[in-house]
Amino acid sequence: MTHDITRRTALKTLGVGLGTLGVVGGTASAHAGPHTLFTYDPTAGEFPENIAIDRRGRKYVSFTPLGEIRTISPDNQTQSTLATFDTGTGIGVIGVEVTPKGTLYACLITLNSAGSDTHGIWQIPRGEDPSLFAALDPETLPNDILLDGHSLLVTDSIGGAVLRVSEGSVSEWVSDPLLEGTGAVGFGFPIGANGIARGSDGTVYVANTEKGHIVAIPTNPDGSAGTPELFVADERLFASDGIAIDVHDNVYVGVIGQNTVVKVGHDRRIETLATAADGLDNPSDVTFGTSRGEQKTLFITNFALLSMQSPSLMTLDVGTPGRPIHP
Repeated sequence: MTHDITRRTALKTLGVGLGTLGVVGGTASAHAGPHTLFTYDPTAGEFPENIAIDRRGRKYVSFTPLGEIRTISPDNQTQSTLATFDTGTGIGVIGVEVTPKGTLYACLITLNSAGSDTHGIWQIPRGEDPSLFAALDPETLPNDILLDGHSLLVTDSIGGAVLRVSEGSVSEWVSDPLLEGTGAVGFGFPIGANGIARGSDGTVYVANTEKGHIVAIPTNPDGSAGTPELFVADERLFASDGIAIDVHDNVYVGVIGQNTVVKVGHDRRIETLATAADGLDNPSDVTFGTSRGEQKTLFITNFALLSMQSPSLMTLDVGTPGRPIHP
């Protein structure tokens, strides 16, 4: 079955799907309340979906419908356009990740229509133009990226899988019912495996958007995937998106469909850190800062695709440093 993933239908169904969800309340309990760093113009299609931060503190933000990636200076004062992709009739650019040496990787979702750039994973080495790292099957929906040595682990939300992507080659790292979506959000296709991050012992954690799960996947000594296990399931995690992990293996989740950022402790207890009352508007990604003074700060992209009102980049001090960037 072919999934008709066009920019218009996908963005429309995303709004409809998220519109059926309620907002979970709660008292923000982070170290310091959220702060708005940048606001964006919804009428210009400026909807920030994902963020990566290099070890020098430079931020890379994907603007999905525009097919654009922007950089923000380490001092958070200036922005500039790094790359713009021709998305054709596709969704656009979503997940981004950056290596310690500054090579950026990006998930580009297109339908490979005439004149559009290729559906798959693109790389942008520091100071160079974008180039295709690996083309993906158009039936996939590459969503988020985790560095894995000289390869990447990429979540496929439609396939309920994590792909291992090397330059010019793609294989399945793991697929499992725990990573599959249910169709509950109402896109017309399932949205399962989404945000991805690695813990201190090598365990890979994946958010399942439609099941409200965080799945733990052990990594075998040879780098292959072990058997996925359910780490935590909770209604407060329904419609989860991007995730990040701190040095104590606590998992932070941007719950796009409930306008919350939550913390899942290593003891599996869930704490709500921020809500719509704090300015959250479809938070789609959370990433720890890396430079001095920002290592305990979560950077949050407010996708704002449902409200079409308040796309922004926010910060939230959580009092604990994030895990360092590793190749």
